[in-house]
Amino acid sequence: MLLTSFSYFVLLFITFVIFYAVPDKKKWIILLLSSLLFVGWLSINILIFTLIFSILNYFFGIILENSKSNITKKRLYTLFIITNVGILAFYKYINFLIDNLNVISSLFTSTLQFSHMDILIPVGISYYTFQSIGNLILIYRGTEKAERNIGKYILMLIFFPKFLSGPVERSNHFFPQIKSLRSFDSAIVTAGFRLFLFGMFKKVVIANNLSDIVFNSYGNLSVYSGMPLIVTFLIQAIYIYTDFSGYTDMALGSAKVFGIDLLPNFNRPFLAKNVTEFWKRWHMSLSLWCNDFIFKPLMIKYRAWGNNAAILSVFVTFLVIGIWHGANWTFVVLGVLQAIAITYEFLSKKQRLRFYKKLPKEVVLWSGRVITYLFFSFSLIFFYSKNIGDAFSFISQMFENFSFKFSGYSIVSNMEYFIMALTLFIILFLIEIFSEKGYDIQGKILKLPVFVRWTGYYVMIACIYYFSNNQETFVYMQF
Repeated sequence: MLLTSFSYFVLLFITFVIFYAVPDKKKWIILLLSSLLFVGWLSINILIFTLIFSILNYFFGIILENSKSNITKKRLYTLFIITNVGILAFYKYINFLIDNLNVISSLFTSTLQFSHMDILIPVGISYYTFQSIGNLILIYRGTEKAERNIGKYILMLIFFPKFLSGPVERSNHFFPQIKSLRSFDSAIVTAGFRLFLFGMFKKVVIANNLSDIVFNSYGNLSVYSGMPLIVTFLIQAIYIYTDFSGYTDMALGSAKVFGIDLLPNFNRPFLAKNVTEFWKRWHMSLSLWCNDFIFKPLMIKYRAWGNNAAILSVFVTFLVIGIWHGANWTFVVLGVLQAIAITYEFLSKKQRLRFYKKLPKEVVLWSGRVITYLFFSFSLIFFYSKNIGDAFSFISQMFENFSFKFSGYSIVSNMEYFIMALTLFIILFLIEIFSEKGYDIQGKILKLPVFVRWTGYYVMIACIYYFSNNQETFVYMQF
């Protein structure tokens, strides 16, 4: 059940009607039942697994909080974290481990080879595992009490708008909200549906019409070289942004309809002046989670090492972020590239500031943004490639048979739709630029006459309906 599907609209509408019909104290139960239905619709096996996982971590939290001895508490905490990481590692990385063991084994003998395990990765496991671990860390630190209501705990992990692709919610941000659900507020509900509509427009009308060039290029590397790959290189960041931020807006909008504010994931990332700032604007719920629960603890533990502590913490943090994305060496490279860039920015900060003083501010600002965008696009080569070899093939073939025209087979199935989507993104980007400068674009739009605003909404809905046949999954569902 994709967030762009008709079945999801039906679920959202029925939940909405019942949610505001029942007493405030019972509203969370409606959200839980809808979430169970949502996950069960995906797969009964996934529902069973997720419930077992949730109940297990529910008791972990209570046991941890009730532990009186510091030594016992620390041992239990370590055991519970290892259990969560072990479950995630087993389902996501066991076959990756087997592949690498087979490579090592083949260096010594051709007879010893391990077979893949026939298991399916439970949808959403990366997201709710990090959420459960975050909850255990906060309980261990004593900054949060273990949730005693098992239904509310399960809801925290499987709340249906965020189940497929996040954001990575915090228990201390989510629990207070579901414990204070209120009656119908037209302003909040309208804002939620408006955000949902905007997110769906980004996904269906923009992202889906940019996807051809990305999937055709990486799926047929033997066919393309030169300009098609250059264009892919420049477009691929825009595609993943409109796809992932489109999903996030739909998730946040769905939750807001019920008066719940999920954590944001994006804050105009293509306006970041450097890679360090980029990760404060991109996939924010994940990067902030890693910052609070990996980077900062490592910095505190090894603070006597000075700058080396910062470098170690950055590399470990981004190695986790890379591996979190999937079981492939390409994701390890993705994480290491970010760590190298951030370490360079950290170590060269003084020198760069002295150099920047000699240049106009706008030149510094926009050159930083362009370089950051190009670096991110480069790292995405490893994100999209099936393996390291394909990534290097993509890089080398960008500069082969170079000419200012598309060569080989058609890389875009419909050039008119592609140009339209790119134009719409440029308009979106211009809006982000003005918003960055402090202009309240949304406020100005909401002050327009009702007829004008609703004409715009109907145009967006018509465009979504027109392109709705192209039902592509969200990129981040695979994680």
